Amino acid sequence: MTIEPVSGASLARLQDNFAVFEQQVREAERLLSIGHQDEAALSAATAAWFATKKHPGVFASERLERVLHAIGAGLPDSPQPMVRPADAQGVQRVLNVVTEVFPVGGLTRMISRWIDTDEDRSHSIAVTRFRNPLPDHLTRAVARSGGAITLLNKMPGSIRTWAAKLRQMSRQYDMVILHIHCEDVVPIIAFAGAEDIPPVVLLNHADHIFWLGSSVCHSVLNLREAAAEISTGRRGIASERSLMLPTLVEKPVRKLSREAARAAIGEDEDSTVLISVARSAKYRPIDGKTYADRFVKILNANPKAKLYVIGSGMPDSWKAARAATGGRIVGISERPDPWQYFEAADIYVDSYPFSSSTSLMEAAGYGLPLVTLFKAPDEARLVGINHLGLIDGLHQARTEEDWEGEIEHLIRNAGYRKDRGLLALKAVGVAQPPEWMEWLERAYQSSIELPPLPLDFPPMPGETDRPHFGEPDIRHEDMYGSEAEVDAYIKDSAGLLDFPARLNVVRGLRRRGAVRGPLETAKLLMPEWIKRWIRG
Repeated sequence: MTIEPVSGASLARLQDNFAVFEQQVREAERLLSIGHQDEAALSAATAAWFATKKHPGVFASERLERVLHAIGAGLPDSPQPMVRPADAQGVQRVLNVVTEVFPVGGLTRMISRWIDTDEDRSHSIAVTRFRNPLPDHLTRAVARSGGAITLLNKMPGSIRTWAAKLRQMSRQYDMVILHIHCEDVVPIIAFAGAEDIPPVVLLNHADHIFWLGSSVCHSVLNLREAAAEISTGRRGIASERSLMLPTLVEKPVRKLSREAARAAIGEDEDSTVLISVARSAKYRPIDGKTYADRFVKILNANPKAKLYVIGSGMPDSWKAARAATGGRIVGISERPDPWQYFEAADIYVDSYPFSSSTSLMEAAGYGLPLVTLFKAPDEARLVGINHLGLIDGLHQARTEEDWEGEIEHLIRNAGYRKDRGLLALKAVGVAQPPEWMEWLERAYQSSIELPPLPLDFPPMPGETDRPHFGEPDIRHEDMYGSEAEVDAYIKDSAGLLDFPARLNVVRGLRRRGAVRGPLETAKLLMPEWIKRWIRG
């Protein structure tokens, strides 16, 4: 097996990333020590946000969690004794906490599917940073369940105000599920060291990057084996609090026959249609090679084959590959529900270098054979596919030759395509109702049975703040790294602070030359909740 090497500069970049991250952690601790709690919270969020963009060799930070616990300890509070459910059957009202949601993306779809599938319970949503209209499928799901939607940052106040509100809200529910962004400090402050709150469960949807929240989770729901290993080995999660839950996907119901679906996308009956579906970021070039480049040899050897990539758009860097295949590589912009391409397809090929497990599962539900490429060593399983619902249902190539060979075999052999598609369909059953509900009930039950977290925040298991410079961390930047301007994030988040803190932050930005003129200064000084009301 040929292992894909990491770039020569990877170690240096990883060390540089940790230095920037460490600087932000120290700044959060310093601000807390002088009583600037809102600013400390922003520095903690900035450190976490940076770590998601530029991996620093850590997946969690006890030091940041302690800063947020100290801030949470100062929240105004009036806890009332509450009765915890005796078992999963006692969980009737669930509060789902989200940062913001987008019309395209597996997480948003999973939340609405979760609510619809868990139909005997009432589900509400609290949004900590509402900035985009909520998708109709999500608002309909909440309404059908008898729940409500609360937009915290449309209320007058700041980070601590919204955290206090969220803490109080949670006491009206039997369980809290966190589907939050990795840097969202509001829920962490809300639930840090809080008394008389229901079990707080975190969905580990961003299992490949840094996130905050280890210290407030009664349990963590991992979607795959490699994620569970990182949770207990690198995130400070006690093993008994690390649980498993498959990604939830619907059982698809065909709207069109395969022939009609192919006609709808303008495809001939005798062609072989390959598809891939993911956000554009998952198709980033790596080592100077685009996703489209990988298919030129395959398509030219199989003139009846055609590739549709839904979510990528048509980058300029793909045009040469498209021309070389006579236009048989078609990049399409993101769309909320690309069902007609799934229904028209013969073969599903995973995105690369960043896999898309949800799309793989959706394709499996249509009985499509699945192919993914994983060229890293076993120690870097985190960057591959090992999700519940996909194990034993897909071909995971370990070399480009194996990947190309599998795709060509699928193109040329209809019987083999059918057999591989049936394997995928069987495997994905655990991620579909009703089997998925059995997993969820077990997760609820296990979370209820776990004792409450200690209020005094004992040390987290493992050395969460010690950077690792081996696998999988060293290849992380090459695969997932993106631009990360710290001041840009601070500017975007300044409105979350109370006025004294906001003023201090804007003054600091001006001293660093990051603010252009009085108009931008005025915008930065405007509180978040007013911006949300103005923009609707």
